[in-house]
Amino acid sequence: MTEMSPRRALEHPPYLHKLSFSFHMLPLLLGLPGCGDPAPSTPADGGAADARDVPEEPRTYAGPAAVVVTRYGLALDVATRQARATLALRVRAAGDCVELASRVEDVTEVTLDGAPARDVTHGEGRLRACDPASRGYAVDREVSLGVAYTVPQGTWRGTQIGFSTRNDAAGRPFTYALGWVEQCDRLVPCDPSPGTFATYDLDLTHAMDQRAWCAGQVTAEPGRTRCTFRHEGGPTYSTLGALVGRSWTARTLGTREGVTVVLHDNPAVDVARQLNTDAVLGFLAWMSRTFGPYPYGDELRIVVAPTFWAGFEHPGNIALGEGTVRGRLDHTVLHEIAHQWAGDQTTLASARDFVWKEAMAEYLAYVWEDENLPAQAQATRQVWKDVAFNARTYPVPEERLTLLEYYGSAYGPGPMIFFRQLESLSERPRVLAALRELLGRPRALSVEDVQRALERATGLPLEGYFRAWLRGPGAPSWPTARIARSATPEGATRVTVTLSNRDGRTRGCRFRVRLRGAGMEMYDIPMDFGTDGATERSATAMVPFEVTREELDPLQECLVYPASEGASRLAKPVSQPWLADGWSGP
Repeated sequence: MTEMSPRRALEHPPYLHKLSFSFHMLPLLLGLPGCGDPAPSTPADGGAADARDVPEEPRTYAGPAAVVVTRYGLALDVATRQARATLALRVRAAGDCVELASRVEDVTEVTLDGAPARDVTHGEGRLRACDPASRGYAVDREVSLGVAYTVPQGTWRGTQIGFSTRNDAAGRPFTYALGWVEQCDRLVPCDPSPGTFATYDLDLTHAMDQRAWCAGQVTAEPGRTRCTFRHEGGPTYSTLGALVGRSWTARTLGTREGVTVVLHDNPAVDVARQLNTDAVLGFLAWMSRTFGPYPYGDELRIVVAPTFWAGFEHPGNIALGEGTVRGRLDHTVLHEIAHQWAGDQTTLASARDFVWKEAMAEYLAYVWEDENLPAQAQATRQVWKDVAFNARTYPVPEERLTLLEYYGSAYGPGPMIFFRQLESLSERPRVLAALRELLGRPRALSVEDVQRALERATGLPLEGYFRAWLRGPGAPSWPTARIARSATPEGATRVTVTLSNRDGRTRGCRFRVRLRGAGMEMYDIPMDFGTDGATERSATAMVPFEVTREELDPLQECLVYPASEGASRLAKPVSQPWLADGWSGP
């Protein structure tokens, strides 16, 4: 009991309860609801009832809901290709039906939040399923999608994009499940947007004597491998995949910056005997110190297999092609290590941005080579120019092409246009400053993002530069050069370089002309055509020997070629046979 206050005692005198009728009966006599009676659903004036007194009806939503996949759970029997996917979806726009890209086969069961989905359709590359309760899903709602199906056997053209099995160098079967850019729907219903990150749980059933490798923490037992990926920065193109085989032996290469590198070699190939371990560990340490810690835990696995590309950058797992030993093995491994930061942790905004990640991985491997293995760096630069000479499209073609039709034109032109040419027009520390701004955290980048970072770091106007070099129809029109040499009355040597392009565009860069003497003397004269380009430049120098010949761009600073070679474009043989199957891989 609570004591009544003096004020309340005056407002409610205690003698009132002794009247012949109770005040709580007065409303009844007047025809009004009593104190203990329920209120009517609407007041007498017809206005709305107090919202606090009326249960709110659940809202319903109709139409397509926009969703993003935040988690992929995939249980797969490698032998039968029978699969069950459990996807976590977050709703971005309300609706009652969800739709994902899908090219899987034999869909037998589709559920939403554990109940059989309504109005399921599957075909023409899409899976559509609707809320069984017909209420729909509000924005930010988490929805679980379950699908039972068969992973198709087969790949995109001659690649390994999809699901395939082939024999390795030891004659044993090797199975590869590979999504690639905008191709995850070959393995699982998915959101193919390249710039979307997710987490992943793969549960693989396979032969008792096989091993499997996939992204994240690996838990293995005979006949079963589970991979749990919870790192920030896991795009579907590289994270959603698995390598399954039985020929590997493990060898620890060493530990740098808290990361242990383990080579899973095929003894029939014996990569360990040929790989420059010091270069691998040194580059890993340099990347970690320059761009932030290695993004994927404390182990980096290099898995040797019969892959289409020389290398592929699964987060924490580098697939290294068996045939790579025929070419530049060390450079390929460095390229794929660079992709752990440039491509995986920081990824593509769209498929049309493919060029920057390949250019960046190439350039970062080259910078370390140039400062530690200069002969290897010179070979890298020369390969860029050879590959660019034979490019069949611009790095960002104006035609509507599939990525498979133009991705190969990223490897040579890309690192030259984005970085090597800008080194010459500016300086390396400024270019690296732009990359430090871009890398080191999960994000999706476009070509324009990279361009703006380079503009800020170098101080150069690059809009016209990138428009001229990166985009165009058909085969690229790189500059061709004619060199004229004359003597001045003062005894100096005057060199004039005239550039031309068959498409009439001017393209800027800076390169050297090397003057040679009969005794192998040399003297370099820089020719600066700026970022927007020009058609002719001249320079005069007192050369301390008699000049017998000139060399164009001896340090591979620009995609410029002698005019005499212009007519043979697309006919010049590639100088390294290992380029035919993809140099370093996407």
